[in-house]
Parts: sequence; structure tokens; C-alpha cells
Amino acid sequence: MYANMRVVKVNATLAVLLLLFASVAALRAVVGPDMTWKYEKVLQEAGTLHDVIATAGDDVWAAGDGFLLHDDGTGWQRRPVPASLGDSVHRARFDAADTGGFLMTASRTNGHTQGMAYWDGTRWAALPQLPDDGRVMDVRAFASDDIWVLADWTGAHHWDGTRWTAMDLPVTVTALDGVSSDDLWAVGHHYPDGPDEGLGTPGAQPAAVHWNGRTWKLVPTPEYRHTTPAPEQLAHLTEVVALAKDDIRAYGKHTSISEDDEPDPPEEDIRLRWNGTGWLKLPNSKGACSDRGRWIRDGERGVVLGAGRYLTADGNCQGIGLSEPPGTGATKPDSRQSLRLNAITAVPGTDDILGVGAVGDLPVIVALQR
Repeated sequence: MYANMRVVKVNATLAVLLLLFASVAALRAVVGPDMTWKYEKVLQEAGTLHDVIATAGDDVWAAGDGFLLHDDGTGWQRRPVPASLGDSVHRARFDAADTGGFLMTASRTNGHTQGMAYWDGTRWAALPQLPDDGRVMDVRAFASDDIWVLADWTGAHHWDGTRWTAMDLPVTVTALDGVSSDDLWAVGHHYPDGPDEGLGTPGAQPAAVHWNGRTWKLVPTPEYRHTTPAPEQLAHLTEVVALAKDDIRAYGKHTSISEDDEPDPPEEDIRLRWNGTGWLKLPNSKGACSDRGRWIRDGERGVVLGAGRYLTADGNCQGIGLSEPPGTGATKPDSRQSLRLNAITAVPGTDDILGVGAVGDLPVIVALQR
């Protein structure tokens, strides 16, 4: 129901909350929703909203295909995309910078060329095109002149305010995060014995590379094998979250591809933690509120773990319901249309948590009601 979930970076204090409650919440079923997503705005045009970001209560942005919405504290208003990106961009994403601004990345008309622009709170500034017109996989922005980008699966790029510096990575990567510009992690997968492996060999394995300010270095990660050898094992990391220098979380999947009628081994979640000296497997946790990626902190109340999952501060795993859509246009209270959230964010300095996506084929903005 909920696709392409992306949420903002988290701070280190949240790690304590998760460690305290994860073991309890994993054993509890999701109870009925004590909170709901309430419709704040429904656009009467086909499409979806891809991302949302807030730097303050009077500076909140949402991105659709070819347009932006901005709330300056007086309500949502339609805004054009930055001129440098053209007028036909789609699948825009926002990435917050530690200095308070944010980066917008979007595909241009042809669907492949991607452009970037930085919002400093007052105006947009264009960034030059990535070398070789690389496809952006993930972004970590520390400031307008300190931006890291993963592109084309095996490339890292750094923007220093003047130029892009390109670097090759030894493995395939899909996600990036770090606590500082000289302490970054990129995660993905690699084939320790080569891509043309035989039965019983490790297959694709999780991979993590670390940037120490000078070089990218492959750091060993735990190996994953099925108890019954499978023709092709696929263990890969898809997300990394930097909580602190000695607390990095990486998440992924361990699957397989069979070449006969034999049933595949069951899929399992990969959950790893860097403790400052090595990568360790976290215990398997199948509870609805076990952490599996990025989350949003809701003050001292708890954390939003996804579109329909909420972990309270006392360890209860709550569901999140959905209010009736406004009975206008293509949405009707009894339509039973599903809400698809693409992104969630907390609004600094306020009590608000917002989500964006679509209901039916209409773009929507929703707010969490507790």
C-alpha cells in the first residue's frame, strides 16, 4: 500500500529510544489506531507528491511533477520549480543540509538527465550537472558547498562549492549517510567470488564502504548463506542511517533465485549495526514496529516508523488510521481509496508531522492527528 517511503535524517538520541523499546515492541501486535492521518490538502489534478521537507514552521515544501507547493505559514501555495531545472521535471527529492537549507534533485524531461538546485531559505541556486550525467542514487548534504552524491551504482561525487570531484567505488552502492563530511558510509552489495559463481558459493553479499576524508575503503560485513544452497543467493543492503559515529544502521534483504521447481528459502531482513569497530548482525525481529529503515521522531511521544506504524515512548506498537477524504472532486468519503504515502517529515519548532503522496490518482498532503 505504501511505496517508496523516504523520511528525513535522524539524530543520535533516537537510538536510545529504539534500543529501549525494540525488544518489547517486536513481541506486541499492532493495536488499533489511536491516531490518524488527516487530509490537509487534496489537489484536484491527476498525479502524486513525491517528497516533503521542512526547515521551519513557515518554510515547508512539497514536490510534484513539474511544480512545487510551499507553505510560508499562511497556507499552501503553488510555486514553480527552480528555473535551472526546467519546467518538466519529475520525481523530485529533497535532502536537508545540516546548515538549514536543502537540496532539490529532479529528473528533467528525458527522464535521465538530473539537475540540482539548493534552497538557502531565500533563493534557489543551481548546481552544475554531475560529471557524465550520472543517475543519482542517494544524497547527503552538509552545506551548500559540501554535498555528497552516489551516482550510477559505483560512483561517489563531492561538490565543494566550485566543482564536482568524482570517485570510483569498489562495489555496487545504493544508499549513503554519515555524521560528517570525513565520516561517510555507502552501502550496497558485491560478489566476493565474482558474479559467475556456482551452487554453494556466497552469491551477492552485503557491502559497506567508508570514507575517512581521504579514501573510500571496503569494510567487511557479515556473510549471509541459506542453510540449503540456492542457485543464486542475493544479500544486499538498501539503506543506511547514521545515528552517531559509533552507531550506524544498515538494512536490506536476503533472498534467492531458484532455477527449478524447488521452493525458495524464506526471505529474511538484513539488519546490521556498526559499533565503531565492526559490523554486527542485529537480532532478527519480525514485529510490526521493529526498525527497518529511517523513521521520524515525534518529540517525546515516540517515533513514526512508517505510514501505518507508530512506536510509542512506552513501547506500544500502534497503527495509524486514515480520516475520511473530503467529499470534493474525485474523492468521496465512501470511496475507500487507498492512501499512498511517499514521504513523511516533522516540522521543526512545531508539533506537526506531515506526509505526502496520493489518494486514488490525486496528490495529497496529510497531517498526523494524535
